[in-house]
Amino acid sequence: MSLDGLRVLDLSRLLPGAYCTQLLQAQGATVTKVEPKAGDPIRALPGGAAYFDALHQGQLVVTLDLRSPSGRRPGRMERMELGYASLREINPALVYCAITGYGSTGAMARRAGHDLNYLARSGALSLMPLRDGVPAIPGLQVADLAGGLQAAFLIAAALASREKTGRGQRVEVSMMDLIQSWTAMPRAARRAGIRGLPLTGELPCYHVYAVADGFLTVAALEHAFWGEFCQTIDREDLKDRQFDPSAIDAVQATLRVATRAEWAARFGNKDVCVEPVLDLAESEEGGGGPSGPPPPDDFS
Repeated sequence: MSLDGLRVLDLSRLLPGAYCTQLLQAQGATVTKVEPKAGDPIRALPGGAAYFDALHQGQLVVTLDLRSPSGRRPGRMERMELGYASLREINPALVYCAITGYGSTGAMARRAGHDLNYLARSGALSLMPLRDGVPAIPGLQVADLAGGLQAAFLIAAALASREKTGRGQRVEVSMMDLIQSWTAMPRAARRAGIRGLPLTGELPCYHVYAVADGFLTVAALEHAFWGEFCQTIDREDLKDRQFDPSAIDAVQATLRVATRAEWAARFGNKDVCVEPVLDLAESEEGGGGPSGPPPPDDFS
């Protein structure tokens, strides 16, 4: 693999760094996870042992006592002269990555935070649909996962640079800044005085619909996809109402009468941008896909 022979020392906690090292490990890197005597804080969460094992499967896990001279941990790296400036004197080829909440400099550098806080500060949470008047919390830790992905990308870029120069470098991810950069499109819309793309369920062509045994997602943004979708569900009268919110009820009434499998069979491999909402078990089993029993002759 592309990172065979690379050794990675994971001194992070919780999800962002773990996801980063998972990605590097998948490309062939050998990862050693270091945790304090009390364990990575993720172990203290309900079900935390299962989360830890999932994140660090196949990695060597070692414990260092922070109170001992050898038990030196992140967060204290600079004060203990184990930051990048010190370590590069020992190994100029070292690639050193820091994943931070709000950056390593500035007024918020030492402010505590987690995924939800970064989403809030970045403006991203304000874009979430409201549930009882309150922005909905995403079911995945978006900022944490984005931070891990960006960290892996920056590490790979630093490794590519090292191949040319022989020198390592320090790279850093601020999860709040990263998620703020993800809001570029709605910010551009605001500056232009236009409404941002309403992609949180306001449009019939981009919506989650209830069916007889669950839900279907429709994401037919292009007119051709929407037209094919309308034709397939025998609602060609809706072709010109792709962006008309009042058409949602008509689509919902049409889709509700059949199951996910029945709709999957009817849609087949057509370009309609429709997929079932699978739970975690179904997604692992490959259930609810395009195959399934033939649709009934009459969905009414």
